Amino acid sequence: MKDFSVNPLPDARPPCRSGVRRLLPLVPRRLRPLLLSGLLLSGTAFVAALQPASAQTVRPAAPPPTRLTLTLVGGSVEVLGRVWTAARKAQPVTTALRVGTGRAVLSGPAGGQLTLGSSSTLRVYNNQPDVQSGRFYSSGKAQLYAFGTHLAAQGQVRLDSSGATQRVAVISGTLRLSPGGRAIIIRAGQQYSFRSGKVTAFRESDPWYLSRFVGEGDAVLQASRGSVLTGLDPSRFRSAEIGQVFASGARLKTGADAWAEVGFSGGGYLRLQADSQLKVLGVEKTSKGREVLLQLESGSAWNVVQKGQGGYQLSTPTVTTAVRGTVFRVDASGVVKVFDGSVSLPSQGDAVVGTGAQREIAGKLGGLRTDALDTFNISLDAERARRTVLEVPQLTQVTDLRLTVTSNPDARVSVRIGGHDYAVSGQNGAFALQQSLPEGRYGLVVRAARPEQTRELNQSLVIDRTPPTVTVTGVTVTGATFTVTGSVSDAFTARPLLRAELGGVTYTLHASGPFSWTLPLGTPPADLNTLNLSATDDAGNRTDALLP
Repeated sequence: MKDFSVNPLPDARPPCRSGVRRLLPLVPRRLRPLLLSGLLLSGTAFVAALQPASAQTVRPAAPPPTRLTLTLVGGSVEVLGRVWTAARKAQPVTTALRVGTGRAVLSGPAGGQLTLGSSSTLRVYNNQPDVQSGRFYSSGKAQLYAFGTHLAAQGQVRLDSSGATQRVAVISGTLRLSPGGRAIIIRAGQQYSFRSGKVTAFRESDPWYLSRFVGEGDAVLQASRGSVLTGLDPSRFRSAEIGQVFASGARLKTGADAWAEVGFSGGGYLRLQADSQLKVLGVEKTSKGREVLLQLESGSAWNVVQKGQGGYQLSTPTVTTAVRGTVFRVDASGVVKVFDGSVSLPSQGDAVVGTGAQREIAGKLGGLRTDALDTFNISLDAERARRTVLEVPQLTQVTDLRLTVTSNPDARVSVRIGGHDYAVSGQNGAFALQQSLPEGRYGLVVRAARPEQTRELNQSLVIDRTPPTVTVTGVTVTGATFTVTGSVSDAFTARPLLRAELGGVTYTLHASGPFSWTLPLGTPPADLNTLNLSATDDAGNRTDALLP
């Protein structure tokens, strides 16, 4: 960037006599008598006298050109004035700038651009960016500060400041930096660690800046066990709920013998282990997938990252991991275990930990050694991958709802009846609901929700507690038969069941409205005084008829 620092004003004291002698040959002849006559001129008046008349017009000083201007704003971007306010395109940045989940691009008068990724913050110092934390990408000519060091870049440069990563890498062009007063030139394919002061080789494996930001993604609590708390401020944590979406800056904390599973837009998940705390820095939707930025503040996290879904970065106080598809575990102490795929370590010179390897606390790479926590997570992954089962008995007409559902042990079963949701209790895959409802017809929806798998069953349900109405108008005997006449009806059953019991024999008939039913008397003929007649609806409600 071009330097616009203001030069000091000329000395305003009158020139001394020796100075007058030196200046005399330079003064026009018409002005020399004034000088020689001893006329004392102030410094500014003297300088003005030497100028042509047209140049002596006093004009107000023009404001210095704006050094940094926002040329792109996407997502949550704020600038600092008296307070933090939402940023807008073409707005000058003179104090500080921060990005939640989103992107911002700053342009300088020299044509260079600085891109800020999610969870990035900078301040303005000497009219130049001073990066504080996050991910940055510079293109063109630019000057900026990082960790108290001045940088002059020409080309493509990325700067990372998150967790244990404090580095600047040159993708193309050159970079000049001056840590501790000494000058260092970094060229394409090299990177400099602000922590160690070493220059090492660099190969770009996470070009987040090449994708276009299209919106904020989601980080959702998909499953949990035990005490799981969340909030922006640890002093105001509250219980987390399944389905809760975590905003940028939100923290998640697990208690003893607890775990929490967070799923991300586009697939993949993180299982936070017991006695751990995680901070969500940002989840982006981009033109090349999604970018997930997380910070493990304490404890351990099990990660399953789907291939082809964009970037995934998890930083800890001692190590930063960057992956694009793998299964791995990270501990806040610095241990990294890779079970499938590979993990690069930007905080360790982009060292790669491959399948079946691990990074020790001290930073050394070695063979993978599994423990009980690894076995536990592998078994949970296997259960998670199983097909979702949902078995619901066919219910058509009942007096009260007594529902038993069979599904996976990790499923969340919900029941919706007539547009209202009802809680379903259960464990080990067996779930039950007992609910008293008003009489009527209902739509019954049973849903089993599991991470990235959902099944749903629908059926119609009738709640009916009113027995049928049955009236017998006559019972007549004709030879060896008798005939019963009358009528039967029910509000919800189209054809109630008529039941006649005579001489130890039972006869049935489905009827609706008027009926005439002829039955045998039996041999020997039964006594009609022992005849019982009833009507039953589909819900099991029964009415005993009165015989004439």
